[in-house]
Amino acid sequence: MDHSRAERSVLALVPHRFRGPPLEAVLVERRNRFLAICRLTGPGAVPGTIVLAHVPDRGRCLDLLLPGRPLVLVEAQGRPGPIPRRTGYTAILARARTPPSPWVSLDPAGAPRLVEAALERGLLPSLRGYAVCGREISLSRLRKRPRPRIDLMLQGPASRDVLCEVKSVGAARDGVALFPDAPTTRGLRHLAVLSRLARGGHPTALIFCAQRGDAIAVRADAEIDPLFARALRTASRAGVRLAAMACEATPVGMRLSGEIPVLL
Repeated sequence: MDHSRAERSVLALVPHRFRGPPLEAVLVERRNRFLAICRLTGPGAVPGTIVLAHVPDRGRCLDLLLPGRPLVLVEAQGRPGPIPRRTGYTAILARARTPPSPWVSLDPAGAPRLVEAALERGLLPSLRGYAVCGREISLSRLRKRPRPRIDLMLQGPASRDVLCEVKSVGAARDGVALFPDAPTTRGLRHLAVLSRLARGGHPTALIFCAQRGDAIAVRADAEIDPLFARALRTASRAGVRLAAMACEATPVGMRLSGEIPVLL
């Protein structure tokens, strides 16, 4: 069935993991990696109110989480448990400082579900025909510890399933999304595992999910983490399939833009 442009736009919209009406705010201070002090600015709340918000993104967010930058918050959903939540809000988006200053998602853990949605909608041509058949795959057969979990298992036209790790990308420069925004030993471990499995004949993949609408390509940031950039090239030569996708962040959800190239 053919869809109009408006219908396709709606079909490509994935609601945020953190649900609730979006609230406009500005950052007063990022107290630590997980805690932001914010001032509400828009309708839906008393402007000027100071609130505490949880920040899901543990990265540096150097172009995003600066005092005075616009944010989108949602009220925290109550969860039963012995330890009450300290913050009443969650910061889900931040406005990038560098032009064109798009909204950028602050939810790296939500990237695998965006990849799954893109596969379902056929928006990753290099992985056409694949679908998610497993999540948070434990590699118990590996003797080396710690044993990293792999985000997704993909099932497709080939006879063997593909182990697929997803990396969320929030930083960008001149339209190129850059990963990581801080040195990542976890990312190095994932690349080592995927490369080892690929050399042994098991299909593996790494998908970068740029959670900002201005990204036209993805590259490893060799200035931030030269070891990861080198390991990514090694992984590609070992047979790890590399792919990337871009998503436009909006206050009501993530709009899947489609596949973009990985630059090595």
